[in-house]
Amino acid sequence: MDDMQGGRCGPQLYLLSSDGYESLKQLQDMLTLMALITYNEEHVANGEVMMAIGRAELYFIFQAINTQLDDVLEQLGNENWLGHESRTWQ
Repeated sequence: MDDMQGGRCGPQLYLLSSDGYESLKQLQDMLTLMALITYNEEHVANGEVMMAIGRAELYFIFQAINTQLDDVLEQLGNENWLGHESRTWQ
């Protein structure tokens, strides 16, 4: 793979607006919260190794993350002049 700016790996540095950064931080917070919910110290200490979550609830959680990721990646592409289909440096 080419390590040069705009090569097959794409640019090595991306610039984000404050809105783009906030969007990424919100995604990070959501994923961290999901991790904390699934690995709750109290439940682990009590020997509870299983967690019940409804199929619909799980679907909506991942759908919300997917939508947010699409929005952030689109904003990142727009702010850094990346082509939507090729994701290469324009």
